[in-house]
Amino acid sequence: MREYTYSPHVDFFIEYVGYETNYEMSTFHTHHKYEIYYEVEGTRRYFIEDAAYIVNAGSVIMIGENQIHKTGSVGDGPSSRIVCNFSAEYLQEIVDAFPELDFFTFLGQEENHLLSNITVKQQNYVYSVLQQMIAIQGEEPESHAARKMLLATLLLQLQKMCETQKELGGDNGRVTNRIVDQIQSYIAEHYAEKLTLTGIASQFYISPYYLSRLFKKTINLSLIEYINGVRIKAAQSLIEKTNDSISTVAEKAGFMTSAHFRRVFKDATGLSPQQYRQYFKRMNKGN
Repeated sequence: MREYTYSPHVDFFIEYVGYETNYEMSTFHTHHKYEIYYEVEGTRRYFIEDAAYIVNAGSVIMIGENQIHKTGSVGDGPSSRIVCNFSAEYLQEIVDAFPELDFFTFLGQEENHLLSNITVKQQNYVYSVLQQMIAIQGEEPESHAARKMLLATLLLQLQKMCETQKELGGDNGRVTNRIVDQIQSYIAEHYAEKLTLTGIASQFYISPYYLSRLFKKTINLSLIEYINGVRIKAAQSLIEKTNDSISTVAEKAGFMTSAHFRRVFKDATGLSPQQYRQYFKRMNKGN
């Protein structure tokens, strides 16, 4: 799955994944693809950008391009889900045929990350379409066309469900904590500086132990994982918008060494910083 999720030249991937016991994704990651995640069984905690969500069976998670995300377990029971990754280019022919429709923007909007307020009938519809896409195994033109049309139709229906959920109001499913929110804001302002668990804890007059437990419990990430995520996003922006050397990017993003930066960056994106820059340049030429 990692190969298909990260590979820039692979525009579509879908897989059913099941675990008998709790499973922790080893690290956050990001990719130039959108993601639809359907929880078939069990409960997960899903971290997206600077927020965490509790995902129960029948719920849908939607993620935009380049949004950092990671899942974690809740309890020790079994869980299963369907994960679908796709690029905007994958549906280019359909998008061109219907220029008045926006198939993608809603996927990356914070209020739409968790779609949980939907009926059993709607849950079954989403599950059925995803299963149909899994079942289409062929590589002939007819199979490609069927998958693309199923995906495009699913996106339109998900967008309607998001609009209905917004109209109904209520909780958006985000797990919040006032202290954690304040710490996230502090990290956003100071990520380029040297940050430590002890130093941040002292800023908020709490113990390092309490900070560590609170952060992990609220958003399912350790403090260092979260800081690295913020720094990787900053590094991506620098790589895309400047001609700074990789070592300069690492320093500006707050990493102490270039070696550590390269390792964390590749874990998160599937590409080295230099490969990411080359890929981004190719993408821009194509546009």
